[in-house]
Amino acid sequence: MSESIRVAVVDDQGVIRAGLRMIIDHESDLTVVGEAADGASALTMVAEVRPDVVLMDIRMPVLDGIEATRRLVDAGAAGAHLPAVLILTTFDDEEYVLGAIRVGASGFLLKDAGPDVLVAAVRTVHAGNSLVDPVVTNTLIAHCLELERTRPAVAPPNIPSSHWAQRLASLSEREKQILGGMARGLSNTDLAAHLVVSETTVKTHVSSVLSKLGLRNRVQAVVVAYETGVVTPGAAAWDTGL
Repeated sequence: MSESIRVAVVDDQGVIRAGLRMIIDHESDLTVVGEAADGASALTMVAEVRPDVVLMDIRMPVLDGIEATRRLVDAGAAGAHLPAVLILTTFDDEEYVLGAIRVGASGFLLKDAGPDVLVAAVRTVHAGNSLVDPVVTNTLIAHCLELERTRPAVAPPNIPSSHWAQRLASLSEREKQILGGMARGLSNTDLAAHLVVSETTVKTHVSSVLSKLGLRNRVQAVVVAYETGVVTPGAAAWDTGL
């Protein structure tokens, strides 16, 4: 029997932590190994119990979920244990979602998602995949980008646009199609069916896209695709050439 997936729960509301623990511990292959009520405590807890997956709330006292995720990813880059981080959010948190993705979260999940969706999400990010729901994720990301476009910039972008232009130019036509499909929330199975190739081939292309763009996961690729105009909110699913 394989080892259980070790999960940590980070939320400032005790009732939510208790509910998440109940759902997780009900599964034979999942187990909660730690809890924290704020981002600062989460950093200490993660270093101590080394979970595989962290369910991270965004709005918390002391240190919010975005900054906590940033610090976990930075520590991981320096050699520390790096779990997959699954952000827990509500539609009221739309403006924070992009920040969470940019700092390296593996995905995000609505707090009112059903138990089956939650456990599937944990298994998905633990397997090294990012969580990109075809409907919820793209709707949320598109809305976040619209919010950003209509608000004054509070800081210059971290990476100049010329950087993205150069990296996008390095993609093959097929890789650009794959990126566009990912941005629409299409699964590897969907992409393989439309392109009439194997899923293994699609996975190879996805890995190449992420490598060439210098991205950590599929969710970050979705954001880049929207920000650079590879796809635009509201456009048809196959406007990118697929």
